[in-house]
Amino acid sequence: MKKLKLLLFDANVVIELFRQGIWDKVVERCEIRLSRTVAEEEVKYWEEETGRQHRIDLGTYIEAGNVKIFDVSFSEIQSYRERFGSMYFEKLDPGETESLVYLEKHQDLAKICSADKIVYRILGNYRLSDNGISLEEILDYIGLSRSLSHEFGKEYRLRWSRKGFEEGMRDLGQK
Repeated sequence: MKKLKLLLFDANVVIELFRQGIWDKVVERCEIRLSRTVAEEEVKYWEEETGRQHRIDLGTYIEAGNVKIFDVSFSEIQSYRERFGSMYFEKLDPGETESLVYLEKHQDLAKICSADKIVYRILGNYRLSDNGISLEEILDYIGLSRSLSHEFGKEYRLRWSRKGFEEGMRDLGQK
């Protein structure tokens, strides 16, 4: 099986993979990149249904080179966010913004995986829907298929990408 390359994971995906107990297997089968904000500020723990929290330590994966961290300058983030109207801007968190800026520079190579509809709406709006990938699609590809919440599914990604495309056709979302 060919290793999936240059996957940009949002915090909710990393947390779900730890919750599912398959983070290590995914790291073995995928080339994962995280924004510094996702890695250092947004991924702290995962929580059981009972409310019990489990700390997430990405340090060993980063030190071993199994997960790569990327940085995006403040000016790049500001410039990117300034393109959007409030209906997009207000829903976009820092880690997502960094990942989308990075994706824009590497769109011929990278795919972004999230469970937040705003990410897929932006991709659709900018005609970059093919640069999105759901966690369901990743797990199916690497042989770890399982039942996931709807926001991690392919249909969710496609629905919100279409919505973003439609909004873009009506000049909504961008300034």
